[in-house]
Amino acid sequence: MSDASENKRTPETIRAHLEEYLMKTFHEQRVLFEEGRIRFHATARLDCDEWGVRVHLDLEVEDETFTVTGAWEVLVARGPRLGAAYVGWSIAAISDED
Repeated sequence: MSDASENKRTPETIRAHLEEYLMKTFHEQRVLFEEGRIRFHATARLDCDEWGVRVHLDLEVEDETFTVTGAWEVLVARGPRLGAAYVGWSIAAISDED
């Protein structure tokens, strides 16, 4: 039987589990950003640290960059999609054929 403390979801354990996957899937990739009714294509650049993830988005339609963030504890990553619970934004990796 395992100790309950081994299964604790701490920022450190979440980061160890997700960081490599996030960088491989989303960093410097074309993504679809969604927040509420706002949707657009962008190139994502990720910065990970002990707090969480910062996603810098270079918009395709305008010469503009902005950043969304999420703490490790609220990140949700499933397949080609990353989002932040309670915050409302998400990105989905897309291929150039889309």
